[in-house]
Amino acid sequence: MRLLATLLLSLTAMTATASSIGTPDAGSPERKAILDAARAPLERRLHQPVQFAVDRLRVAGDWAFLHAHMQGAGGTPVDFTGTEFAEAASHGAMSRAYAALLERKAGHWTIKAEAIGPTDPAWTAWAQTYGAPTTLFVD
Repeated sequence: MRLLATLLLSLTAMTATASSIGTPDAGSPERKAILDAARAPLERRLHQPVQFAVDRLRVAGDWAFLHAHMQGAGGTPVDFTGTEFAEAASHGAMSRAYAALLERKAGHWTIKAEAIGPTDPAWTAWAQTYGAPTTLFVD
């Protein structure tokens, strides 16, 4: 009986988490806050303004997962020249993709993990590593 109760509680928690998954509307304050939290440290590392072409942005409670393509001003490609990524980019080991796992604490979004220019899905272990809901990463 105890096993059945535990199973039911687990399924209820998973259903509640899955049903609370959402994508903030374009132009919404929540979307802006998440994108700005990801953008600011990225711009410091790349030494240039960055825009995101968002492929996926999901929020579940105090967790958000962003998968986007990095662009420069006016949609131009991000230039890795003069950055810590320059050598890898010169060898074709950088994409224009960006992924970040963010957590909201005290009303502010902070990056827990990020992948800049990944050529493989670097986020496959983020749910387990950081305790984020797995439903954030599922298509």
